Amino acid sequence: MLQTDRMPQSNDAAKPVADSILTSAAALFSRRGYDAVGIRDLAEAVGLSTSTLYHYYATKQDILFAIVNRFLTEFSGRLVAGLRDHAVPPRDRLLRAVDDHIAMTVTRREELLVGSPILNALSDEQRSRIAALRREYRDAVRDVIAEAAAAGQFRVADPLLTAMAMLDMLDGIRSWYHPEAPLSLEALSVHYRAYALALCQSGGDGG
Repeated sequence: MLQTDRMPQSNDAAKPVADSILTSAAALFSRRGYDAVGIRDLAEAVGLSTSTLYHYYATKQDILFAIVNRFLTEFSGRLVAGLRDHAVPPRDRLLRAVDDHIAMTVTRREELLVGSPILNALSDEQRSRIAALRREYRDAVRDVIAEAAAAGQFRVADPLLTAMAMLDMLDGIRSWYHPEAPLSLEALSVHYRAYALALCQSGGDGG
């Protein structure tokens, strides 16, 4: 039964309900497709009336943006901080980022709607915000590769191109990896750390 009398509270009191809406919506969008999910479906998934849901998010588009923005804000904040921690050697920072990238994108794949055609439903401003978060992370990867190359640890001609190739490689994992696979997530990370290091020793200028 829908709870029609539960109204949102301000600030921290409202956050658990708002987060629950986003988590449920991410699962529905991932499994059924954005266009196939209506506001009533989202309200029923979290036990709210549609009118109460509208107090948290005005439109389905706002929910979609909030899902992606929540994940990328946490993801970028965590990984960028680690990549820019100069108390740790650059090679070790990069390998830690590989581990964290795999763990977060695989275990929270339902929230990863980035790159999906449904993001066309977002406004230009919302897409710009998402692009900025992704660019911040990409640039931090580029910078740590360049730092290690300057120290003689890596051999790359183009740190930015290397960073983009590495991120494409890591982002692809979530499309095929499943927890029941013979290879554990930890074992998978070992392999991908080696692949990342190989990219960083590619040298040459592509000629």
